[in-house]
Amino acid sequence: MLRSKYLSFALIGLLAVAGGGWLVWHLQGDQRRWTALRPALPAPVGADAPGLDARLAQSATGFTRWPVDRAALADFSQLCHANGLLAEAMQGYRALLVVDPAAARWPHLLAEILTGYGRLDEALPLLQLATRLAPAEPVLWHRLGEACLKNNQLAEAGAAFAELLRLQPGNVHALFGLARCDLQAGRLTAARSRLQEAVAAQPDFPGAPSLLATVFERLGNPAAAEATRKSVSGDGRYMGMPDPLAVDLAAYGHNPYALLVAASAEVSDGRPARAIPLLERALVLDPNDARLHRQLARARGWLGDRTAARAALERAVALAPADEKIRGELIVLLREIRDLPALEKVVADGLAATPDSASLHFEAGLLAARAGRLDEAIPHFEFAARAQPGESAAPCELAAIYFGTGRAAAGLAVLDRLLQTQPACQPALTLLARYGLEHGDPRTGQWLRQALAAGQPSPALTELHQTYQRRHGATP
Repeated sequence: MLRSKYLSFALIGLLAVAGGGWLVWHLQGDQRRWTALRPALPAPVGADAPGLDARLAQSATGFTRWPVDRAALADFSQLCHANGLLAEAMQGYRALLVVDPAAARWPHLLAEILTGYGRLDEALPLLQLATRLAPAEPVLWHRLGEACLKNNQLAEAGAAFAELLRLQPGNVHALFGLARCDLQAGRLTAARSRLQEAVAAQPDFPGAPSLLATVFERLGNPAAAEATRKSVSGDGRYMGMPDPLAVDLAAYGHNPYALLVAASAEVSDGRPARAIPLLERALVLDPNDARLHRQLARARGWLGDRTAARAALERAVALAPADEKIRGELIVLLREIRDLPALEKVVADGLAATPDSASLHFEAGLLAARAGRLDEAIPHFEFAARAQPGESAAPCELAAIYFGTGRAAAGLAVLDRLLQTQPACQPALTLLARYGLEHGDPRTGQWLRQALAAGQPSPALTELHQTYQRRHGATP
């Protein structure tokens, strides 16, 4: 009996040792597999991306060994993606496909990088996977349709765009995608119908009327093509559907300049709302970069928020008081909102910071002239005219003051010097024509003829022309 008990204990011990050994072997196997899959820590980037190296290193500690901290791996991968470390980002996303296989975000973001490299054959299966994992997410169907269309898979592209349209009836990106499928397949009337529907749904959507003009031309309707082409907003380029999953990456950005470049592109493409989170993130990293405040002001201005735009520009000017371009944008804004006291202060402060600025002397001259301080305005315009001999605005303003204060000879001399270098300067010739009509100068007809020949007549020049005809009965 005792012997039997000893044998039982021994057997249990052997099984325990064997089981433990199997568990150790299995865990070691997982660790070996993870070591092969684990993304590498990129080389340090230093001061170009403040705080990035430390944040990456901190994230990497969470997935050194198996089992993996998925949140740390996700943080690491998106940090790499947002900061241009794309090789490491792709490694991270591929690892996330294994450890977090139910999330559509990872195949989607990995496909975005691969598509940017033109590797559609690798991106398409990932995009298809993303739509299976999150079939109710519209942007995933849009990206799948775009990739299929680029890969000449018209049927698959059409199915993806159709699903997007089912999820969001009237979606212009879906209509535009379906129209391109129709056009590529030679179905011109179907393409026309889709594009007309898109234009009706969103008239300022630039891609649809631009392509619709092409369809009208191919259908033999040049008049409709020309009329449609005139309705195109901006440069007519197609701008893809906003991607909320990719925009979220702004929170991971650590390179203020890269964020500024990305935001500037969004503003230039007419998508200022998408620029704002990029700029706000950049300002967290570098709150004293005047360029960031300036671009934020532009984005806010595009969105009609002049109060926020003004605050951003004022901050930019405070940070870079000698930057004439930034101050010039603030001057334009203050003139638009008609805040004259603030405008005068900004110009005066600008001249104190950059006393050799021709543009600020010109602005100071305008303010003084409009306020009736003509003697104060003259030296400002004289300075601007000397500093920028190729510009005509300051000499014309100076001549107008001279004519208005009875110093005709001085005004004529200023314009004569200007016309020696710019003989077709219409504003100068218009001033001379007005002076000639008021004073009966025999050269008036010649000045008026030159002004009319210098380009499209301004309203003031047209009025002078009509006055000359009434007085003299003929066009000069």
